[in-house]
Amino acid sequence: MKLQIPFWLYLVALIFGVVMGLAGLRYTPDGRINLMLIWLVWCGLPFIGACISGVMMFRRHQPPWLVRFAKLPGWQVDHQFQLRLWLKLHQLWYLVGLGILLAFLTLLLFTDLAFGWSSTLISDPERIHSIVSLISFHWQAYWPAAVPDSALIESTRFVRIAPNAENISNAGDWWPFILASLLIYNLLPRCLLISVCLLQIKHAKPPKGTFAPIATASDTLSAAVDEDQQDDKLQYEPMSLWQNATSVYWESPAVSADEIQFGVADWQEDQHQWQALISKPPKQLLWKVDVRRSPIAELGDKIQQANHKGIKQALFLIEPETAYPPHLVLSWQAFAKQHQLIWIQ
Repeated sequence: MKLQIPFWLYLVALIFGVVMGLAGLRYTPDGRINLMLIWLVWCGLPFIGACISGVMMFRRHQPPWLVRFAKLPGWQVDHQFQLRLWLKLHQLWYLVGLGILLAFLTLLLFTDLAFGWSSTLISDPERIHSIVSLISFHWQAYWPAAVPDSALIESTRFVRIAPNAENISNAGDWWPFILASLLIYNLLPRCLLISVCLLQIKHAKPPKGTFAPIATASDTLSAAVDEDQQDDKLQYEPMSLWQNATSVYWESPAVSADEIQFGVADWQEDQHQWQALISKPPKQLLWKVDVRRSPIAELGDKIQQANHKGIKQALFLIEPETAYPPHLVLSWQAFAKQHQLIWIQ
C-alpha cells in the first residue's frame, strides 16, 4: 500500500519552519532575544517529539492514541503502511527544522543578533552553566566554541527591572551553541528516524494475509479459470462435520451470545478476546463471514496465528437474501485456497 502526499505540503512545512525561525529571532522591546525560549521551541520540544514518535513507531500492535480515544472500530492498517506514514511525518518535521535553520543562518549573516537569558525560577548563573554544559556534552570535545563559558552566561544575563548594558558586544556569541543545538537536537533525530523507516520499509515483508479482491470482469473470468484448474486445492466438507466447532463471526453479527464476534467491536477488545481464544486453542475453528465483505489482511493474520497453534479451520459464507455478484464467492474461495481453509458447503 503506497502513501502519497501532495508536494505543496513539503513546501508548507519548510515555510512554516522559516516563519518559526523569523518569529523566534524577533527582538523584544528590551532589545534582547530570549535565548531560553527559542531553545525550548527550536530544540527542546522537537527533541521530545522525536523521542516520543520513535517509541510509538515500534508499537506495532497498538492503534494510534486518537483512534483509541475516539473508540473508532476497524483500525486495520498493516505495519508497512504505518512505517510509510511515520516516514512522511518525519520528513515533514525535518523540513520544519530545516526552515528554522535557514532563517537562523540568514539572519545571522545579515543582521546583528543579541541574545540574553532570564528566568524567574533559575537566577543562579552557575546552574545555567551546568544545564548548558549538559546540553553541550555531545559536541564539547570537537566544537568547544559552541560551549558557552561562565563569563558569557554571566554577561548576557538579562534582568528586566535593571537591564545590564555592559559587555553587550558578546551577546551574539551564543550563535554556535544555538546552531549546534539545532543540528543535534532537531535535525539529527529526524534524520535517524527517517533512516530507520527506510531500512524497515526496505526489509519489511508483505503481510501474508494481504489479499486483493476481484473487482473486474476480466479478473473474475481469470479467477474462474484458475478455480477450474485448481479445484483439487480447495477442500470441501459438509456442515455436519463442523457442528461441534467453535464458531467465529467476522464483521457480521453473531446469532447467539455464546458465539464469538470479531471485526465489529473496539480493536483492543477484539485483541483481548482473540488472545484469550488462542491461549486455549479449540480443535476446530469455523469462520463465518458475510459474502458481501472483502477478505482483509487482519483476518488473514488471525488465520495464520491459528494455523501455528495447530487449529483446524474452515470457512462458511453467510449469504444474504438479496442477489449479489458471483465474483464475491470467487474472491472468498481464492482466500480460502491461499490460507488452506476448508470450504463448508
